[in-house]
Amino acid sequence: MKRFLIKRDMEGVGGAPKNDLNNAGKKSEEVLEKMRADGKNIQQEQSYVLGNSIFCVYLADDSDLIREHSELSGTPVTEISEVNAVIKHNTSVVS
Repeated sequence: MKRFLIKRDMEGVGGAPKNDLNNAGKKSEEVLEKMRADGKNIQQEQSYVLGNSIFCVYLADDSDLIREHSELSGTPVTEISEVNAVIKHNTSVVS
């Protein structure tokens, strides 16, 4: 699977109550579970809310699966970028 970073522009999401964000996350996961039950390789690793946008990290076979998830969950994707590399940082080691 490949790693993707996606952006969703959603007016007012930064001020949304946590309960609303939790409900949206549950709906998203329900769609992902159905897609996986259909044999599609997709999972969401993490989401970040910044201002009027949500940024999500996905693992998927291709970006078409992310577009399908977006359509089925009713959350439009503004941008999809494939991650070329991950640089891991560890600041807890004293040198």
